[in-house]
This record gives sequence, structure tokens and C-alpha cells, in this order.
Amino acid sequence: MPLRLALAAILRLTRTARGLSQEQLATAVEARHLHNVEHAKSSVTLETLEGIAKHLDIDVLALLATASSYERKESTADFLSFLGDEIQKLEQLGVMASLPSEFQDGDLRTGKAGKRPVPAEKIQAVFACKDQGLTQKQTSLKLGMAASTVNKIWHSRAGGDHDSPDTATP
Repeated sequence: MPLRLALAAILRLTRTARGLSQEQLATAVEARHLHNVEHAKSSVTLETLEGIAKHLDIDVLALLATASSYERKESTADFLSFLGDEIQKLEQLGVMASLPSEFQDGDLRTGKAGKRPVPAEKIQAVFACKDQGLTQKQTSLKLGMAASTVNKIWHSRAGGDHDSPDTATP
């Protein structure tokens, strides 16, 4: 069962349990859209869901967790254990420790435009292929890299060093 079906049912049941009509939640979301969300005919944005949750006086994560546990056919306790494991994965990936660095003065920092830098081991692998006398095309095929990336790295070597193309000194 898709999560949006379970979420639709949770929203409808919670609104009804609170004794509210769809029209009474019109300050959070237009009544017709709420009807469509509660009948799983349209999706809901996180911002809209936050508004609905606020008006229902239920934390948005409680709504999502309840819907997800139902969708997974798990008890709430089992789902919370699973969720704890998932949060541990984020911690192990360093996401939790790095999270504060993504904000500046309470606002989300903007990321750099463009592509991600090529990992150092890939750069070293290109230089190793070049040192072995392989062509750029052979290197591209061997390493599974785009020919344009290989070419950029190939010609970035300055004075015989193996610095990355972005940090190579002229």
C-alpha cells in the first residue's frame, strides 16, 4: 500500500476525531485540496502537511510515523525501533554531526553550483593510467569515467604532481 493512502486515512481520522470539518481546516489548506488529500487523489507537500498538523494539534512526524507503521504492517513499537536504526544510519554517515554546518544564521546555506568534485582516488587512477601509457579513451573505458572528465584530469597535471584539477597549482 502506498504511504499516501495510509496518510490520507490518518489525516481524515484525526480531523474527524477532533470534530473538525474540512472547511474548518481551510486556513491550513483549501477545503477541496484537503478533500483530495484525504481521499488520496492528490499528494501533499511537506509545508501543507505541517499546516494541517498544526491545526490538528498533532506533530507532523507523529502523523507520518503512524501512517508509515501502518503501511509497513508493523506495530508502533516495532516501527519506532526501525526508525531508531534508520537514525543511527544517518549518524554513522556523519549527517547528524554535519547538520549544523548546513545552516548560517538560521537559514539553509546555499550549495555551490556545478558538479561534485572528482574523488581523489579517481584522479590518481587517471594519472596511473596515463603513467602506464594508456590513451584517454582507454582510461575512460577502464575506469568507467566520462571522456571529458578524464581529459580534464589528464591535462590538469602541473609540474608532474598529481593534485586534483581543482587544486592543481599553475
